[in-house]
This record gives sequence, C-alpha cells and structure tokens, in this order.
Amino acid sequence: MPPKKKTKLTRPQAAAAADEEADPAVVEQLDDNVIAIIFGCFPPEDTMRMRCVCKKWREAAKTTIVPMADFGVNSVVKYNAMRVMTTALPNLQQITICRLGNGHKYSDGEDPDEEMATAFAHFTTHDINIISNFRKPHRLNIDGAFMNGRYPTLFNFPLLEKLRISLCCNFKWELEMPSGFPSLRELDVE
Repeated sequence: MPPKKKTKLTRPQAAAAADEEADPAVVEQLDDNVIAIIFGCFPPEDTMRMRCVCKKWREAAKTTIVPMADFGVNSVVKYNAMRVMTTALPNLQQITICRLGNGHKYSDGEDPDEEMATAFAHFTTHDINIISNFRKPHRLNIDGAFMNGRYPTLFNFPLLEKLRISLCCNFKWELEMPSGFPSLRELDVE
C-alpha cells in the first residue's frame, strides 16, 4: 500500500485549525490539578512565566511539583527570584545556594564567628531563612555560599534525599541537625 500523502494547508486553513484547537473555553474547563500536572512538565522559569496568564494558572502553579531542574542561587538577581518562588512555586525540588557576589552575604546564623561578622558587617545581608518556605525540596546543595554560623531552618526538610555542603568555611552544624531529614539517603560534606 502506498504511503498516505500529507495534506498541505494554506495559511488561512492553518490559522482556522489553530483557532479551533486553542479554544479558551476548553482551557478554562481544565481542573487546577490538571494544569498543575501540565506545568510540572516545564522548567521553573517557564512555569513562572505561565503563572502570569491568569489567576487560575497562578493558583495551579502553587501546587505544581516542579521537576528536578536545578535552580541555582548565585547572584542577587537569582536570590530575588528565589524569594518570589518561595510563594509562587513552593514545591521546587532542587536548589543550589552559592555565593551572591561581591558585597553581598547571607544573614548570619546562630552562634556566628564574631570576627567574621564584624569584618563583613558592611556587606548587604540577604535572609537565607526564606528557603524554609519551600515545601518539598529533595536535593539541597550549599556550594561556596558565604554563611557564618548555624542555620537550623536549613535542616528541616522531611523529603530531602540528598544534601551536599561544600566550600563553606564558617558554616556550623551539629550531628543531630540532619535528624530533620528522615528521607536523607546521601550526605556529602567537603
């Protein structure tokens, strides 16, 4: 049997077909959970853009389980994006915290090194505790972030499976702190 020939559509025909497929009434009938599942197929940046379409999509984005795309916080711009994402996409699953850049640091934790705190007191401080607003991180990487002291809020993610801490000289933690990670399978400290 010979292969079927593809029918070529003229521009007006193609536009009419596209209009039929993109019927807004059909999209409005979708349940928020279905929209959230669809959003889960996209990277976080795209989901953040799509949530601006309408109120229904914004609410669906809040329940979206964001795929294991790594969201790296390595600049003040990315930090500000993370602040928004803690409420807009609270189900982000993988986060990497890095240095923010010259003249910027994360807030000092509990029991900071006083000499370090004094030496960098003139830096612009950014609250690291906002990361605790994420509900379902599975992987957390803290890589070279300027942190001084203990940060108990970073050790309270029940679904966390992998924690990696590297190149954080004044980051203090105690052996009982990982008890806040009942699902932890991998701990990597350099």
